[in-house]
Amino acid sequence: MNKKALILLFSMIALVTGGLVTAGLIVTSEEEARPVFTGEYSLGPNDELAYVIERKGVHTLFAQMGDGHPAPVYQAEEEWEIHAPVFTGETEITFVETTGEPKEPPGKQEFQLVHSDVKTATVENGETTTVLDARGYITELLYDDAKDRLIVNGVHMSTEKKPEVGFIPYESALYILSRDGDVEKIRSFDAYSPGSLQITKEGEHLFMILPDDFEEVTPESMFEATERIYEMKIDDLSALQVVSKEDSDIPISEFVLVGDGTQMLYQTIMNWGEGGTYLYDTVWFDRSTKKEGKRLHINEAVMNAKLNEEGSWLYYVKMSQKADQTRQYGLYRFDVTGEKKEEKLNIEERIQEGEASS
Repeated sequence: MNKKALILLFSMIALVTGGLVTAGLIVTSEEEARPVFTGEYSLGPNDELAYVIERKGVHTLFAQMGDGHPAPVYQAEEEWEIHAPVFTGETEITFVETTGEPKEPPGKQEFQLVHSDVKTATVENGETTTVLDARGYITELLYDDAKDRLIVNGVHMSTEKKPEVGFIPYESALYILSRDGDVEKIRSFDAYSPGSLQITKEGEHLFMILPDDFEEVTPESMFEATERIYEMKIDDLSALQVVSKEDSDIPISEFVLVGDGTQMLYQTIMNWGEGGTYLYDTVWFDRSTKKEGKRLHINEAVMNAKLNEEGSWLYYVKMSQKADQTRQYGLYRFDVTGEKKEEKLNIEERIQEGEASS
């Protein structure tokens, strides 16, 4: 091959390589610019939606009111995250803005170094106020509509300006947070954090999921404990009562109250003890008889379940993994009346459609 041919060949290789690199950069840039649902959402009294979208590493809270396009309500500071949005009025959303969970491995995390602010934003104009400026990691907010207050679930939460130094054994607690920022601790838990918090309409009783060794945790008991549903009266913290089946060792990982709370929908494992991959499903449960009813046949693990005011739609999140092991989340709803089945709410596409039309 002569010199001119070699020069032409290498020029073509360089051109193709450069084109591939440029195309790769464009694809990467486009992927980073796409809105990505983080799995955090809330459901309003008339099925309004609030959810958190990440784009280029920045979290933004969106509101979707009725059939309109989603609109941004609040954008987090860089390297901060938005968690646990909850409607605290027809056009008002309260949420947590946090520096996120500590990066250290479990058993070495210093949760007291995390910052977590509770903020309230108005949907119409995005006007935002800070209700609570705290240290610690706030994991969940629950709105008590009857008494217009928040139930806060947090790990090592404190309003002190300076944090304690060094590793502190894990402890979570539930708090009452008023609109003026007053905080009252109502119950603490060693080693665990209660999950799937629910409150009755009159604001008197809290329900939650906890492993059944929560009062006397040992390294050995943690491997044998079963996650159950407990009820706690807010003004009487002397005891938590089991409301799910006490004679079952099958864990419960998610639940919602239905109506006055005598009925529940909870997620359990249908093939417990059979070996192989667990088959999760959501089933009806009658508290008075302590018996399970029909399955919904979702047949997958779901998280962050919420039932709408009419009791007709069960909303939830599904998590999956991409080829690169990063997590991706989808928001779904299921018609519990049986007239329809499961629907996926394509919120990322709706955001893009709204941005394209504006």
